[in-house]
Amino acid sequence: MSEKKYIQSVQRAFGIIHFIAEKGTAKLNEISEATGLKTSTAFGIIQTLEHLGQITRTNNGLDYTLGLNSLRLGLSYMNGSGISDKINELLNKLVASVDETASFALKVGNRYYYLDYVLSSQPLKVVLEENKFIDFPDEAAVAKVFNNTDENLKYFTDFEEVYQGTNCFAVPYKTGGAIVGCVALSGPSFRLTDEKMKEAYASYLEIMKELGLENHL
Repeated sequence: MSEKKYIQSVQRAFGIIHFIAEKGTAKLNEISEATGLKTSTAFGIIQTLEHLGQITRTNNGLDYTLGLNSLRLGLSYMNGSGISDKINELLNKLVASVDETASFALKVGNRYYYLDYVLSSQPLKVVLEENKFIDFPDEAAVAKVFNNTDENLKYFTDFEEVYQGTNCFAVPYKTGGAIVGCVALSGPSFRLTDEKMKEAYASYLEIMKELGLENHL
């Protein structure tokens, strides 16, 4: 059997993409150090990836984060693998149980992207825009999911910390133990109370098991 040959430049490029994906944002010197590449080599690959839309600059051009074309690759995988259908079914069942607006968000670089949502049937409800980037502050429940370092916390909340009159509940969606997304419920603060969030988490666990998604808890 002939020995497999790999293209070094491709390996280096994906090494940079993976590092940025894990870190959220990264500076040139951080990328160079993490990948073991000379600064000039790393910069050349980064320029190419930026030209291809796989990464983009942020923080006034000082940092790099994933670009829209990296997001498109991820979305293509999710649609082709049937994951998107499962997530939509999960959101519909969660809304049927709790009757608050449910959503699924991804973190792309240091921003958040709503992949899907299902609205509450209540007259007064939170309305979201599908396929939209959102800049959440650290106080937001969705941001807490991705920024958390305490594995003992099962779900996250914000009580009017971001929007007055609105509470939010969020749980991580994992693959291989890593957080890849976030399932969230949003509703008026007078209705989506702490007690209702506890009930929502219990419902979420039951629905995940019903759909065979326990490995994503």
